[in-house]
Amino acid sequence: MALDVSGLSVYTDENKLDLIKKSILQGRSLEYVTIQPDIKTTATINIIDSTLVGQAGSCGFNADGTTTLSQRPLTVKPIKVNEAICVETLESYYTQKMMNAGSYNENLPFEQIYAEDKAEKIADMIESVLWKGDTAGAGNLALVDGYLKLIDSISAVDGNVDGVTVATGVTSANIVDIIDGMVASIPADVIDADDLVLFVGYDKYRAYAKALRDANLFHYTGEENQGQEFSQMVPGTNVKVVAVKGLNGTSRMVLSRVANLYVGVDMLNDAEDFNIFYSQDNDEVRFISKFKLGVQVAFPELLVEFTLVP
Repeated sequence: MALDVSGLSVYTDENKLDLIKKSILQGRSLEYVTIQPDIKTTATINIIDSTLVGQAGSCGFNADGTTTLSQRPLTVKPIKVNEAICVETLESYYTQKMMNAGSYNENLPFEQIYAEDKAEKIADMIESVLWKGDTAGAGNLALVDGYLKLIDSISAVDGNVDGVTVATGVTSANIVDIIDGMVASIPADVIDADDLVLFVGYDKYRAYAKALRDANLFHYTGEENQGQEFSQMVPGTNVKVVAVKGLNGTSRMVLSRVANLYVGVDMLNDAEDFNIFYSQDNDEVRFISKFKLGVQVAFPELLVEFTLVP
């Protein structure tokens, strides 16, 4: 809740007033999922599936085949971020040169860069929660259950076809075989889909890129992935490998159609909207951000997941 200035020295004379904002990898998972807006608590993903039975031509009518209607719940959880800043704290440091004249400090002098930093931090938190969220856990990850916890509770396709163990791990020596095994496990019903994405952590993406580069006998030119940083096609397939920060350090991989992965929100831009205002009653600048978030898989049997064997 407080403004931490322990990293600053008491003001003497500093010429550079620019604040340096830490650069972080922004969330990109939302680019590769289906976003369902306008959910306050729970909505349903309405599913229709049918069987088609062809018959030899003849007179008469013989009904055959079935059509099934089903639903999967998409529940969102409310999330908020609150912070309070006593602007007077900044008077003793180099930030005093940014402040307005007078003793009534009602404005945050670096509001723009502060807002940008908070927006990036929120995007980063959402990226982690989408994958590793677990309401039985602690900290930010306990805000909502993410894809990995959901996948562990559904009947997804096991993509660890070689039974790779925790002791062996995922390395540049075996990751090509692992990913090839996942691709080979894609259910026949979606094998020709044009929106198949294999999500991996940045750490495993680097291992995969190295393995492909080494196996390619140095014929890799760099032009193959221009404009597609940290994403590339599995050679000879319609599957795109995409690195996401939310899977870093997990050794987990998820292969699915974009149309199969749902993220529930209230308003599409809730996480980008926030309020920064001066509270006269409390004599402090306050930051408030509120949004809702939840995940679901429409067809669990059409998702391939990789988990190391204990």
